[in-house]
Amino acid sequence: MSRDLDQVVDMQVLSEQSGTGKILIIDDSPEIALVYDHYCRKMNWDFDIASNGKEGMKKFLSASRPYSVYLVDLVMPEQDGTTFIRELKEKDPNAIIIVQSSLYEPEKIVEVMKLGVFDYLVKPVTKETFDRTITLALQYSTLRDFQADMERSNRDVLKEQLDWLTYKESIRKSDENSLSLSTIKSLNTSFSQGSGIGTILSLIDLLKMGHQTTENGALVNDEILNLLYSSQDVLRKQLGALSTILSLAGEQAKMEVISICNLVNILTKRSEAFLPFLDKKDLKIRFSSSKSKESVKIQQDWIGIVFDELILNAMKYSKKSTFIDVYFGKIDGYFCLAVKNVVISAQHLVDEENKEVLVTRPFYRLLPPVEEFPELERFGMGLGLTAVDMIVNKHRGIFNIHNVSDHTLEEIEPCVMAEAFFPVLSRSVR
Repeated sequence: MSRDLDQVVDMQVLSEQSGTGKILIIDDSPEIALVYDHYCRKMNWDFDIASNGKEGMKKFLSASRPYSVYLVDLVMPEQDGTTFIRELKEKDPNAIIIVQSSLYEPEKIVEVMKLGVFDYLVKPVTKETFDRTITLALQYSTLRDFQADMERSNRDVLKEQLDWLTYKESIRKSDENSLSLSTIKSLNTSFSQGSGIGTILSLIDLLKMGHQTTENGALVNDEILNLLYSSQDVLRKQLGALSTILSLAGEQAKMEVISICNLVNILTKRSEAFLPFLDKKDLKIRFSSSKSKESVKIQQDWIGIVFDELILNAMKYSKKSTFIDVYFGKIDGYFCLAVKNVVISAQHLVDEENKEVLVTRPFYRLLPPVEEFPELERFGMGLGLTAVDMIVNKHRGIFNIHNVSDHTLEEIEPCVMAEAFFPVLSRSVR
């Protein structure tokens, strides 16, 4: 009997890399235990085996760290599986339990599922079913541990950011007069007139019109011309991006109320546009879900831009063959959209002296520039996270990006965490 795993969405083929936690197998049959021993060794999973519920509870109580997954038989001597599950849930309500039994009575299955088990497998359990179910459970355990760690750290980060936001708002000028917007306007004017990129575009247009060959050969090398022609589209796109972000800065948000649950579903669906590009670096995206019944007031297409830019930024700087984790949650009155990606080394993201997020400055780039996904670039020139910061501010929210260490992996990895916080509507104003 399969359980709908709505907490973890793997947007690609189920990863061969499951979690790194430990499994406790409880079964009184030596033959079945031997089979599961073989399955686990084939998958390089760490595991213990107990012959009944009492022995399993002793292993639970003496373990140096909690088991990630419990595989429990129902019918056993000394202490049966149902009694063990009830006792385990009293001590660890979040325990991830998979029941495996030869009992296939609907009433019994419903009774066991009500205890809060992860899945119910009917014996005999094939290797394919065993591998898939344990893999999903370990992935769920890893992502849930990551969420718990992030929520703890985010509370401190949010408090600091709220203090800083209060200070910034007290001295912030209007968007029209802000340094960021003035810089963008200046560059837009310079690039579009007869200098800089504007000159390059004009020259390319002239070369296209006047290109001809002579007895001595072409006036301009064809290879150079081809490079210039291909660059022209990129330059025009960059100019268009400047106009886009200027338009965004001057536009008033058209807010609508949407439930957090619906917003999460929309953003998760939106990620499908990135799937064809993930193979370039062997990346995969994992999502948490949200069962929040609360709502936010947002401009939906703008939040789509925030989501797209955070995913694109993660894709560009991610270490190859890793996961991009997307987390949705509610923290201290804010809806949090967070994107975490593994990097090769910690990034220079923040000016510690001035407490300013560097990567939201217009045209700020982490060096060397990363242009691996030009098809997905809406803004370019380092303006993606500037747009994110602008949109979040228009929603009276907070944008933060910082280095973190992920301790849920087998080896501690340096990661970058980007977080956008949007105010949750109080019930009185809905």
